[in-house]
Amino acid sequence: MDFVVAESDQIDAETRVALRDLWRRAFDGRFSDDDADHAYGGVHVLARDGDRLVGHASAVPRRIRFGDQAWRGVGYVEAVATDPDRQGEGIGRATMQTLQAEIAERWPAALLSTGRATGFYERLGWERWRGVSYTQTATGAFPDGEHGGLMVLRLEPSVVPDLSVTVTCEDRPGDAW
Repeated sequence: MDFVVAESDQIDAETRVALRDLWRRAFDGRFSDDDADHAYGGVHVLARDGDRLVGHASAVPRRIRFGDQAWRGVGYVEAVATDPDRQGEGIGRATMQTLQAEIAERWPAALLSTGRATGFYERLGWERWRGVSYTQTATGAFPDGEHGGLMVLRLEPSVVPDLSVTVTCEDRPGDAW
């Protein structure tokens, strides 16, 4: 198994097609064009077994506000996927561990939103967000109910000392979180 780290602009057309196929299969068709767009603009970890793409995770820069602090740049994890035929082999864990090392070189904290995989991320050092989450739109900040699946990786704990304060992201097409 090879784990390749690449910036978004280094992902060629053939790999982008393979990624769309991986995401389609891993998310059982519930991966939109907006979701795919969200995966680009940062750093990727590609897990390859020979010439076959079997895993992916990316982190992109996002501006987030914790409580009443100023907006801050953090890494936001997107499009974590393992080939359904290869799940349970540790590919996802190794992909995320590689991505977390890249995140640590770039940002003081990272966030992600997940549904069913909270236990997976907790075993990797992520913590569940306990505060209410908001989305900042052109007309104001609105509670969005995302906090149930929101998780944080505190690489510099002083940046996010309290997981029960509000957390706000800037709106974007598709899912804000």
